[in-house]
Amino acid sequence: MESATTVAKSNTAKQITCNHCLARKSCLISTLNSTENSELSSIINHEKPMIKGQRLFLQGDKFQSLFLIRSGCFKSCIVDESGERQVTGFHFSTDILGIDGIDSQKYTCEVEALETSSVCSLAFDFFKDASLKSNQKVYNRLLCAVSCMMFRESHLMMVLGKMKAEQRLAHFLLDISQRMRDRGESAHEFRLSMARYDIANYLGLAVETVSRLFKRLEEQGLIVANRHRVRLMDMDGLHNVIAGGYVERRREKPVVMTAVV
Repeated sequence: MESATTVAKSNTAKQITCNHCLARKSCLISTLNSTENSELSSIINHEKPMIKGQRLFLQGDKFQSLFLIRSGCFKSCIVDESGERQVTGFHFSTDILGIDGIDSQKYTCEVEALETSSVCSLAFDFFKDASLKSNQKVYNRLLCAVSCMMFRESHLMMVLGKMKAEQRLAHFLLDISQRMRDRGESAHEFRLSMARYDIANYLGLAVETVSRLFKRLEEQGLIVANRHRVRLMDMDGLHNVIAGGYVERRREKPVVMTAVV
């Protein structure tokens, strides 16, 4: 089995600077000026791209590093004793992976690339010492990321516990939309790299139910879905679905989307 350490050692890439990174503006170190950035650059490893299906770390691996997503998409899963996997989250550029291992010193989930993706790794002990001694802004931002992760997990429990199936999917799409907006990307049209069965697992639904709900939302004129590409046509309508309302209207004209692999 491949560990986080193995991945880090085998994937070390040619020199890439943070100043030329596309995720620089919203990264963990975005609050730093050029001088402060150079102080931390020595402990940041820019890894080679990972292919779809490659695992960044496994559940139970020794915690050593945090990983900042530069590009692509990952899913995190918890594996029970029988080998069954529960998807616990989907992660995009600028998200931080590995936070769950800080307390127990072991990663409590496994993380897998859903498409060609890339990360930067930070050896946590070096990062902690450097940020506390010279620049606590970065450490404070990490604490904010931990807080955000805890909020998302507790909010997901509410979604799974109280919302009906259609509400869950509408909430999922609007959540992805907001996360894209936060990254400066389109909130109305985006790529869903995860398979339908991953979405179903995450939302606690059957795959057939998720497929049926996507079709229903399309028939109501709320979305247009073409393979992994989704366009939100009526955000107010999706919010209405979450609130328990029922939207029954058809599109006047079908919306054609260009398939993007």
